[in-house]
Amino acid sequence: MIYVSQGHQEGVGLEIFFKSIICFNQRYIDEFILYANKESIRKTLKSINLDFNIQDQSIQICSKNLKCIFTSNKPTETLDSLNSILKIIKPTDVLLTLPSSKDQMKSDHFQCNGYTEYLRHYYNKELTMNFVSIDENVLLLTDHISIQEVSPKLTKEYILSQIKVSLSQFPKSVENVYLSGINPHAGEGGLISTQDSILDDVLTELKSDFPRIKFSGPLPSDTIHVSKSFHQNELTVYCYHDQGLNPFKLRNGFTGINLTLGLPFKRVSVDHGTAFNLFGKNKANYQGMLYLLSEIKNWT
Repeated sequence: MIYVSQGHQEGVGLEIFFKSIICFNQRYIDEFILYANKESIRKTLKSINLDFNIQDQSIQICSKNLKCIFTSNKPTETLDSLNSILKIIKPTDVLLTLPSSKDQMKSDHFQCNGYTEYLRHYYNKELTMNFVSIDENVLLLTDHISIQEVSPKLTKEYILSQIKVSLSQFPKSVENVYLSGINPHAGEGGLISTQDSILDDVLTELKSDFPRIKFSGPLPSDTIHVSKSFHQNELTVYCYHDQGLNPFKLRNGFTGINLTLGLPFKRVSVDHGTAFNLFGKNKANYQGMLYLLSEIKNWT
């Protein structure tokens, strides 16, 4: 089963999901259950001019039937829908989270900077932040932390854990891994920084644990793509968030999947945010969601 959590009620998440899901046949749509607030659903469907009929446990949209569990009207509709799913989701299921904002990622006990951090707290597990496109796969070793926190975070043990989780749970077969350096020029042999030397130890252990995979690096992050191609069986590992996500979005735009590994199940989302400025205007680009729904058919 693919569970869909609502995201922010004033973002474009529901719009891009509804526009995309009706492009598929009913047999595939039957694998989805949307958890969302009924009034937020109604407001979105009216704004995008689709024929719909909200029933007790489903929504009919343009002659397609989508199963739905209606959540309560709370200020943080994001967590209301998400937590309802987390109580019942199984390892064979997929969680699809629609875009939300950081102000909705808070509980009575903690405030988080995004879904990945919230799920990390919820399950008390170290999770990965991966991005997937048609011919590019990326692992970001750090996610939403400040730049001064990056260097202390990147210990040998942490880097190994992140890469091993990605390689063991990735939905595609990985044949080549390219590891970027931490510092400019991958430390320039110690002239800029000696921290990059730990990456040599990381690669030695990975080559032993995954003998069928070819590992390359550490490579300067500004020239890494001179040394590699773009292929669906390759994984590029970047040492911090913007080092990898900026070039990924430059090349792929909205056609990317945010993939969280390390959970008891796979969690996916589009690679963009809420676009509050487009809410209710029927102008949101749903290309990324359409790609996501097409791709995860092969993961379930």
